[in-house]
Amino acid sequence: FSADSCVPIFARFVYIRNKATKRLTLTWLQELNEKLIGTPVLEFLHLFLSGIFAMIADPNISIRQSALAFLQSVLPKLLNDNEAFDDDGVKVDFDKLIQSLVTTLEHPDPFVRKVAMYWMCRIAKTYMGESTNGNETKPNPASMSVRNSLPHVLPGILLSIGDTFHTKASTKDSFLPDQTTHSLAEQTNFCLQQAVRRDGRAYASHLDGFLVALREELDSPGHAQPTAVERKQYRMDVTADGTGIESTGWFRASKDTNGEKQITKSRLCALEWITVLYESVVPDVLKAEFAREFISPIIHQLVDNPPEIVIFKSLEVLANITVPVNGERKYGQSRSNPSLSSLSSGQPAKDDDKDVLEDTSERPMTNSDIVYALEILGRNRRQSKSRDREVFSAIIQLHASNHQLLADLARVIQFMCTLQPPEFVFVSFAVELDSFVRKSLLVNGISGVTDEEGSDALMQSKNSQALSADLNFVSSFVQQMSHVLLSTEEAKDLRDLLKDCIGRRSEAERDKRRTKLFHILLYSFSHNLVVSVSLSLWAGAFKSASTFLQRIDPLDIDLEFLLELDQMVELLERPLFRHFHLRMLQSDLHEGGEGSGTMLVRTLKLLLMIVPQSACYKILRDRIVTVSRFRQSALVRPQKTNDVKSSEQDPWIFASRVLDVRKLHCDVRWQAIRSESLETVETPTSHVEGSDRLQWLGYSDQEEELKDKIRLLEESENLSAGLTTNGTKDDYHHLDQRTGESKNFTPNKNGEEPDVEWKAYWTENKQQS
Repeated sequence: FSADSCVPIFARFVYIRNKATKRLTLTWLQELNEKLIGTPVLEFLHLFLSGIFAMIADPNISIRQSALAFLQSVLPKLLNDNEAFDDDGVKVDFDKLIQSLVTTLEHPDPFVRKVAMYWMCRIAKTYMGESTNGNETKPNPASMSVRNSLPHVLPGILLSIGDTFHTKASTKDSFLPDQTTHSLAEQTNFCLQQAVRRDGRAYASHLDGFLVALREELDSPGHAQPTAVERKQYRMDVTADGTGIESTGWFRASKDTNGEKQITKSRLCALEWITVLYESVVPDVLKAEFAREFISPIIHQLVDNPPEIVIFKSLEVLANITVPVNGERKYGQSRSNPSLSSLSSGQPAKDDDKDVLEDTSERPMTNSDIVYALEILGRNRRQSKSRDREVFSAIIQLHASNHQLLADLARVIQFMCTLQPPEFVFVSFAVELDSFVRKSLLVNGISGVTDEEGSDALMQSKNSQALSADLNFVSSFVQQMSHVLLSTEEAKDLRDLLKDCIGRRSEAERDKRRTKLFHILLYSFSHNLVVSVSLSLWAGAFKSASTFLQRIDPLDIDLEFLLELDQMVELLERPLFRHFHLRMLQSDLHEGGEGSGTMLVRTLKLLLMIVPQSACYKILRDRIVTVSRFRQSALVRPQKTNDVKSSEQDPWIFASRVLDVRKLHCDVRWQAIRSESLETVETPTSHVEGSDRLQWLGYSDQEEELKDKIRLLEESENLSAGLTTNGTKDDYHHLDQRTGESKNFTPNKNGEEPDVEWKAYWTENKQQS
């Protein structure tokens, strides 16, 4: 008798559906397991283990009990026979066993999943946990085999940790009545994470398997295992053993009623594993590459509108894995360049390239300017910055493709400000929004043009609707950023830095960094006019705000703009702007400066002229009238401050950017309106300035007009000197051709002016008429 030849025969009979065959197969396997010397069944256990687990859900009670009894008798031998894995002993293929258990964890019957998870938990604790005396387990062949199978265990844990099903008291629940699949999965997960933290470098060779398992969980839109429901018999001819037209048992539900709770626990577990692997397993040289693998999957979870705990955990993981460490591989420049330049090519932008919207001499979006502005952070806070801005770029791309997510964007930014410095968060978003607009202009045909040619190139763009949608998205995005900046506690540090950074600045190095920080934010905030005004008012740039408000384009004044302006006026009346109210009562040394009360009142008057007559109008009017009467009647001495008077160019530096961006928005909006018109929109050709006027005057080109002007100028000079021109003699030749009774007039041959004859001639013609 050879067990090696006999035991594999039963593997084919385990999966036969005949009940008598199942009973006989289970009886033989139980006898072989108990009576044979050694454990020959363990070597072939992976061949029929899934079939035995399927028998636990059999409608026949005797088959269920026999299958459960066999599993309970085999498991202790599998766990205690550590010496059976020598070269001369029995070899258990734990890799295939664990794969079989993971497959069983997808069974619709919750009791089958519970027993399979119990097996997984016992195997993990035995071969991967710590010993009772606190020391590590010896690295025997069994533990090495289980360790190599860990990438297959992780999908099973992610599958079962959200399984919270707990049946009522029944025959099948006599096995571990106080345990659930969820609790067993949590125990297994804790044991495996402790083992990975303890022997992290030993699992470096299995990183690919971990990546596949975690990416499958993060990329799945929902949980892999839907809820199972128990089907009861509904016909009298259906017997209790399952025979008949309809069989009883557990089947997949058509709708997952508890899916959100399951997804939450599985996603949290997957996110925790990413952090564990990053800190304990991934070598320093590969940390940056490992982080890039999970940025996009984690960010795209927001599409499914997960709970807040999942959003916060996702952003926390991203904040941890994107912090640079010593020894990691350098990847050169960031994937997205921070400047709006080099639009005619896909090469990284350089500082000497020309910008589409403004002169590069005043552009603050270079890497050196960004680093200079963020040096205002302390040493400890600078260490929490990310190695790049790929997370922020991924968030922008996600919201650009799913505009419905913009409603929850403020919550995401708030969470990010609690995990990283708000200065870094807002600057990174501003830079990536700048890059997003640059790419949109490039895709839609606006590249390598000057300001004078910008309108022509815009008219030639065939994707005006797409460009208009992108610009509207950026406007909505910066509106959410402004809401977080001015009304949340998480952005208080940044708000304090920007407060009066322009109106009360000095020549100190810190104030210069604050000014640069404001300039970077205004560079992207200028895509929304109301947001630009709000930021300028908070920073004390009152003269800049009044400058671009005086040049507002009528296309900018729409319903959305007026609603945002109404909200801004309401915000100005809150205690947050109390210093703003007191500033209007002061009389500064430099009334035309950025932070003067005079320029503030002037800016509010401009806003009052734009706001329609509503409750917002009355609030702003009462405020301005009260302040104006006070300033007229009260004797206010100029406040002596340490402020340095801003140069005349400073207001225009900020205002020019806003005006350029608003011109781009209005041009795109007008082109979008024209594209929706029923009139045929002709593709404009090259147009010379003043060509319509030249055609109306009868000139073919500007050269001909210039020659004629020179000729007329010379004639005018000759006439003023008392001289006649060559063409004077022919000016009145038409008089010789007059018909009727009028007399013909012959000019004087001597060239003298015939005054008497002229008078007689005109007198006679007048009497005849």
